[in-house]
Amino acid sequence: MSVSPVCPRCGEPLMVKSGSTAEGWCHLHAAVTPLHHTAVVAHDAITAVCADAQVPAWVPDPMPPGWSVTGLAWGGEPGARAIVVACAGPGPLGEAAELVLVAEEPGTGLGCGYAGLPGVDPGELIDGPSAAAVRAAGQRAPLWTVPTRDDRAAFVGEAYGVWLWLVTWPASAAWLLAEDPALLDLRERVYPDLPLGPPTGRLLPGH
Repeated sequence: MSVSPVCPRCGEPLMVKSGSTAEGWCHLHAAVTPLHHTAVVAHDAITAVCADAQVPAWVPDPMPPGWSVTGLAWGGEPGARAIVVACAGPGPLGEAAELVLVAEEPGTGLGCGYAGLPGVDPGELIDGPSAAAVRAAGQRAPLWTVPTRDDRAAFVGEAYGVWLWLVTWPASAAWLLAEDPALLDLRERVYPDLPLGPPTGRLLPGH
């Protein structure tokens, strides 16, 4: 079930023109691509969003032990131009940890919203040596650390010609990137045993 769309930069409710799902109006950020999300994540919802998506829907592959998918959001209909997959599980010391993976076209502002940055793209933040890397659909994708709040860690890179963001809560959950983890694009395969968990409170940006 899709709920009312929100701003991809701040998570606030949008005014959406009747009959249009391509553009919304945020009282803080003006014209934006509406971000839709599901109240309860389900395999059929993931399949439906991925069917005509223009960007990847990334998940860790394999999923870390005890972890599950806890949220799904997408920007643009039809043919999502931004997709968020949220995951959660135990951290290295047994504490609760969460991760959002974002794929978005430039100019969307979704990853910046999770990282607490004011703009829509990382721009000059991608400079110097990379801090980590993932294997995105078999290809190495370097990631750069971006400044964010003390309660999280944020990384950004590029894969398939669009931005790839990973944001973790708490910051210590960045241990997930310690050994160049692999990511699966769910447009290629939504496997029936993909673990699903209770909805996360981290799905909306700006929080």
